[in-house]
Amino acid sequence: MRKRNNEFSRQLIDFVSELRPPAPIAGGLLPKVTIVTPSFNQARFLERTIISVLNQGYPRLEYIIIDGGSTDGSVDIIRKYERYLTYWESAPDRGQSHAINKGFERATGDYVGWQNSDDLYYPGALRKLGAAAAKGRAPIVSGNLFVADANNRIFRKIHYTPVNRGTLTVVKASIPNQAAIFRRDLLRKHGLLQESMRYCMDLELWSRLLRDGKNLIVPDAMGVYTTHDETKTALMQDVLLEERSQIVDRIRRTEPGLGKLFELSCRASKVAAHARQGDLSYLFEKLTTKLLGRDDWAAPVSYTHLTLPTNREV
Repeated sequence: MRKRNNEFSRQLIDFVSELRPPAPIAGGLLPKVTIVTPSFNQARFLERTIISVLNQGYPRLEYIIIDGGSTDGSVDIIRKYERYLTYWESAPDRGQSHAINKGFERATGDYVGWQNSDDLYYPGALRKLGAAAAKGRAPIVSGNLFVADANNRIFRKIHYTPVNRGTLTVVKASIPNQAAIFRRDLLRKHGLLQESMRYCMDLELWSRLLRDGKNLIVPDAMGVYTTHDETKTALMQDVLLEERSQIVDRIRRTEPGLGKLFELSCRASKVAAHARQGDLSYLFEKLTTKLLGRDDWAAPVSYTHLTLPTNREV
């Protein structure tokens, strides 16, 4: 497993080392996709995020960056790439969800998504997501997720299965925004991100969008979640648990039959879905992780054998 992760890491590190977008693939019937990146004082990671979007070579891409008035050099980084952006701004806002919503309000894509300013798309992500979306106009199209440290060294791959509103009350990991796009018309139907949410704004949004059906899984890694000492996952555990509890309680009040039997059935169905997707090695690793009491999202302390190339000028 480590050998495979090393290879994934090398590909990722090379992919985000400099701007070199491939020749755009034929657009055909691919949907137009809008990606929004909210940014605030994340200069340490922002350039890699931008490059991971632009290097996708997606033919019908609209890329919007909404910065909250950064003072750490982020604006200089955005300006460096502004000729490749559909729109960007830097002005005070009310937080991450507000910034993303501002981008969504400007979006014209058939599908939209957001990539946080410290996370990444893996090579080929948007092409695979867009191709899957073109086949059936699923409400949400999503993939699996790599977990990497601050130097883009991948140490875990999280596998996902389709979910519905009821499933959200059972599983902790539902749909990774780092690896998902969804139909823009559903934002008009169900509303934008709930800005009162400080952490679980994605889960709350999925709880509304999934009224239109399950998400479609593309069984390849599409996004990269970066874990570091400034991530909200590390800093806001109490907020996460409280907000998730609120969302779960709201779903249970509106969805009948979500008792203990449903929970057992849901977990069994999830294991079966992983097996159908060929995730047997992942299931074994997950079981081992649980038995040993390890954290899926924590980078191994000794994982220090790859280096990140310096970004070059555009």
